[in-house]
Amino acid sequence: MKEIGLKAYRFSINWARVLPEGTGRVNEAGISFYDNLIDVLFENGIEPYITLYHWELPYELYKRGGWMNPEMPEWFGNYAKLVAERFSDRVTHFFTLNEPQCFVGLGFLTGEHAPGIKAPLRDTFLMVHNALKAHGRAVQMMRQYARQTLTIGYAPTCSMCYPETEKAEDIEAARQKLFSMQEDDRNWTWNVAWWSDPVLLGHYPEEGLKRYEAYLPEITDEDMKLVSEPVDVYGQNIYNGKCIRMGRDGHPEEVKRHNGFPRTAMGWPVTPECLYWGPKFLYERYQKPLYITENGISCHDVVSLDGNST
Repeated sequence: MKEIGLKAYRFSINWARVLPEGTGRVNEAGISFYDNLIDVLFENGIEPYITLYHWELPYELYKRGGWMNPEMPEWFGNYAKLVAERFSDRVTHFFTLNEPQCFVGLGFLTGEHAPGIKAPLRDTFLMVHNALKAHGRAVQMMRQYARQTLTIGYAPTCSMCYPETEKAEDIEAARQKLFSMQEDDRNWTWNVAWWSDPVLLGHYPEEGLKRYEAYLPEITDEDMKLVSEPVDVYGQNIYNGKCIRMGRDGHPEEVKRHNGFPRTAMGWPVTPECLYWGPKFLYERYQKPLYITENGISCHDVVSLDGNST
């Protein structure tokens, strides 16, 4: 990383590595691993950015219901306390959850990721609400137990939307589409507003509250105060986007990609426009300093007989 000039490195702490049962006993060998990593980063002029949760749920907590358990916010808060006590003497930049759309949506809705479960919709909405409360509780605990002033953020994801043209109606269509709910309820987690409005605006989006009313858990004012515990920065993982225009019927519509549209090795579309329009729309709505916490492209690498790669 030093050789290629990186000045910062965001990595996640594995909750189970430092708290094998999720609570209680601390694994000092795990703490030492991260202590050493942080020290080496600083020795090489690289600023560490710590993410508390990048999908590694301790198995003992999973057996107790995981994200469906109402105790999860306190469990996660106590884990955040440990991280603050042990690492905030040197590290000042933290993110709480990375891509909750994925660890709930892909893990428990579509079953594509571990643990590979296709749960009822009601269960997934409860998991999301507990996860967002856990985020808020972690922010509280890190502020309380930090050894210096911290910069704390949150790092969700989603495909962005960008306008077909710079006409006002197409820009508005792309903005509307970006913050709307998915048409397919079995893929409902893949949106921006349900995950970011509560954290940054203090409420769930009205469209979602009406559409998903039958599946929602009890949501109290106290819950929303916790979920919207103030953060300093807003992270967004941005990889690709959809081209949107305003349809003749006055509603946003997706522009079909032409045959041969460029794609990555993973099959994702190459849409650099989303790196302009996505942050623009996000900042206009949420008014928070914005980090693009993930971005990149997968390519087919070829290693030739002479050892050179392309």
